[in-house]
Amino acid sequence: MHDGLIYLAWVVAVFVRIIILEGVKMKELAILKNEVVGAICSGIRKADREYGRWTGDEGLCEAPEYLVTCAIARELAKPGDGRFVTLEANVQETLRCARVRFRGRPPRSIRKNGRADIVLWEVPEVGRNGVPRSIIEVKNFLAEPGEQLSKDVRRLRDALRLSMESHGELGFGCLAFWIGVNEPKQKKYESPEAWLRAKSEKLCDAASGLVATDGLVVRLAQPKSYLGRYEDGTRYAWAPSVLVIERPAA
Repeated sequence: MHDGLIYLAWVVAVFVRIIILEGVKMKELAILKNEVVGAICSGIRKADREYGRWTGDEGLCEAPEYLVTCAIARELAKPGDGRFVTLEANVQETLRCARVRFRGRPPRSIRKNGRADIVLWEVPEVGRNGVPRSIIEVKNFLAEPGEQLSKDVRRLRDALRLSMESHGELGFGCLAFWIGVNEPKQKKYESPEAWLRAKSEKLCDAASGLVATDGLVVRLAQPKSYLGRYEDGTRYAWAPSVLVIERPAA
């Protein structure tokens, strides 16, 4: 009887420890997500500002995509925080480094030679190898649902689903993009800002539909929009944006 109680107490202690560690891990992941979203939006803002100076105020929709990718990577790879990034990393190799096990052939979205725009890595301890924590796909312009959105969301979805199934280290995915609009074409939108918000929510809804059956959710992170006028007085609005693909909150 006494031995049984000791064993029961040990089992309870183990479960409590697991719950505490999982809580700490989830809290750390939430902090990381916020930092990543902030860095992505900062990178897009800086890329827009820089490209505008180069071109006499052109928007990022006219810029090459790699300009935005490099600006975001520069913001994510701040020295001294135990993180680093890789660009154009092979997706399958990234998942293997994230301790994701493949059962059979990987999904078509994660093709053999497929590459991720940016992979964010964390170094758990000094002297240890880094582990991938997030895959980030980048678009210099995104305004409507379609093949461009679907392709990236499916890749992020399938990578995260495989990580969840095998208890891997990949925690979340991001689709980073610049979105901008001029005067609304429909009268139901009273301002460019309102039209921008509607377009952004439409993108989020489309992405949500692609992940709903896989135990994942999508949220739109769009901390700030920017308003302005052209020389002829026409108004415009744009915003650095991130679709975060993640597990639902407990």
